[in-house]
Amino acid sequence: MNCDEWFERLYKILDRDVDEGVWREVEEHMKLCRPCWDRYEFEKRLKEKVKKSCCVESCTESLRIRIKALFEKY
Repeated sequence: MNCDEWFERLYKILDRDVDEGVWREVEEHMKLCRPCWDRYEFEKRLKEKVKKSCCVESCTESLRIRIKALFEKY
């Protein structure tokens, strides 16, 4: 697995929406690639913070759409 393949699967990886074989490939890649490991850790922490924040207050549908668009952009 190279960095491009890894990045294409990043959000499925974060959601653990990949099979066990792919997960092993992902782990191996991250052991060898510090930039991908750092990105994974950043995105994982960000997802956790957003999840905690979103449970406290609700937001409008338009705000939710704008936030989702930002996440998909980056």
